[in-house]
Amino acid sequence: MISRRLQRGVSLSGLLFWSVLIGAVALIGMKLFPLYNEKMKVDFAFEEVMREANVGNWTKSDLVTAMMKQFEVSDVDRWSTAEFSKLLQVVPTPGGGGRTMSLYYEIRGPLCCDLDVVLNYGKELDLPRGGLDE
Repeated sequence: MISRRLQRGVSLSGLLFWSVLIGAVALIGMKLFPLYNEKMKVDFAFEEVMREANVGNWTKSDLVTAMMKQFEVSDVDRWSTAEFSKLLQVVPTPGGGGRTMSLYYEIRGPLCCDLDVVLNYGKELDLPRGGLDE
């Protein structure tokens, strides 16, 4: 006869508990991943636009066009060009000849029932010295 102290394994209640816990974490991860992935794609679009050699001479409409092209490549379809143009701000830096390009918006996604997850996105980049904004 084998002693109970020597037996190893998982009880049915332990198996159910861990299954529910792992399932809940996986479900939350699947709901949050698209929001985080979109944020990463927008960050990548900013970086790609900033790699352009003459970005300092671009007008706001040039920057919007370049960002929309990057969004098309990255499959970000949240905005139309007109909507994105309203969100993207290009302003002169205080006390300097440079400009700052900034984007602030809210990504909202459903989690469960009436519960939503909100990711606040904000990014500012200093543009190289160049032409004036339109």
